[in-house]
Amino acid sequence: MAKYFLDANIILDLIDSDRGNIEITREFVKEAIVSGSELCTSCDIFTTVYYVASKKLSSKNIIAELEKLLIFIDVIAIDIDTIKEAMGLMGDKDDFDMLQYVCALRSHSDRIVTNDKNFYRGEIVLHALK
Repeated sequence: MAKYFLDANIILDLIDSDRGNIEITREFVKEAIVSGSELCTSCDIFTTVYYVASKKLSSKNIIAELEKLLIFIDVIAIDIDTIKEAMGLMGDKDDFDMLQYVCALRSHSDRIVTNDKNFYRGEIVLHALK
């Protein structure tokens, strides 16, 4: 049984059918659930998803979709130690995806599911759905 950390673009694919990856993403999630794998994401991802989706979808629809996700996706809290560790790993990167990486690391995720080609490549395997 694997544990998958879902990046923001994957969560967005689940709630916005116009993004084009909804079928691939839904199939992956279905297979993960059926196989007994765990799915998780960070609390910060919910903020990001809400912000991006609000440019296109109504608040009511976004909240309804996010509530559905809470049925099968665990949400990882971000504390001061997580933030400090992520900042310590930043180096000269100009993207704070490092925070998501540290959340995945601390949650003992086996893979990070993302379609972000620039996502930090550390000791956790990246899993693209495209």
